[in-house]
Amino acid sequence: MSSSTADLTASTSTTNSVLEKLGLLLVALVVLRLTRAAMQFAYRHVFGPSALCRGNIDFVKCGKWAVVTGATDGLGKAYARQLAGRGMDVVLVSRTQAKLEATAEEIRAEYPSRRVKCVRADFTDSDTDAVYSHIGRELHGLEVGVLVNNVGLSYPHPEFFLKASEDRCGDADGGKAAASAGWGSQLFDNMIRCNITSMVNMCRLVMPGMVDRKRGCVINIGSTVSRIPCPLLTMYGATKKFVEKFSLELNTEYSSKGKHGANITVQCVMPGYVATKMSKIARTSWLVPSPDTFVKSALQTTGLETVTTGYMPHSLMVKGIELAQSISESMMARTVMNNMLSIRTRALRRQAKEQQQRDEAQSTAATDK
Repeated sequence: MSSSTADLTASTSTTNSVLEKLGLLLVALVVLRLTRAAMQFAYRHVFGPSALCRGNIDFVKCGKWAVVTGATDGLGKAYARQLAGRGMDVVLVSRTQAKLEATAEEIRAEYPSRRVKCVRADFTDSDTDAVYSHIGRELHGLEVGVLVNNVGLSYPHPEFFLKASEDRCGDADGGKAAASAGWGSQLFDNMIRCNITSMVNMCRLVMPGMVDRKRGCVINIGSTVSRIPCPLLTMYGATKKFVEKFSLELNTEYSSKGKHGANITVQCVMPGYVATKMSKIARTSWLVPSPDTFVKSALQTTGLETVTTGYMPHSLMVKGIELAQSISESMMARTVMNNMLSIRTRALRRQAKEQQQRDEAQSTAATDK
């Protein structure tokens, strides 16, 4: 009995020793990973080149012209203005002629020596051959050094996947209000054409000239939703994941300076909330910057970070959510889902109120007649 007890004690002691070593190894790995992440974050946002406003891209040396899609609002307009401020002539591409001309006049007034060209194009148009043939003719002969693929389309508000693309013809107004807001059976097709097809085809139009000159820069605007949970924005998040992957591999193909390289920088910028028309946020804050503040920060990362949020507070937000996911993915998913449902509820209440006001106005007009 005593021999058996001694053997059992020895075995238990050995097992405990092994478990202790495994535990220490796991703790060391966790500490090492956290330290590495902290050092990377500090380098990118505290004492690295981008944090010290030393981005290593001289955009003017890439070529004379910058092409910006979705250039009349939000981030696109800010990129166009700031690239003009860095000495580039700018091609504005958007679908509304009046807004194109207004934006062009603003840039000319601010930077009189810069040339500004307007190209009207609707990236949701199903006749893609006609759209890109037109843009190609307008860009022919221009030395395009920078391409900013900014144009994008999201949901009018968070919504369930099947509901978002539902045919609304059965509504009281025949689906007119829903179609005007952006809902309907064409929503996802338009989203793919706007968020994915536009980026791919604009790269196909512009990058051959960059390859010939062995220099250029492509900035593709993604979203933090490609890195964090985004239920009720499922299709939008999926299209932005494409933007991230496409940019990463395209940069690998074309960024090198060797025999098979083209010295073209391809970057994916993934903003969080910015005070733009798309986000429907008007008030700026530390976490929700203005387009100008965001773009000024993001341009400092070009040439330094292939995939980036472009703005330190957004990086902190993503890291915080990723940390919470590492603890419990299901908990984080439920938290985001509840938040999205709350936003959806408020949006539906606002829509119902607006519809009631329209109905009352129509009723009043009919009575007056």
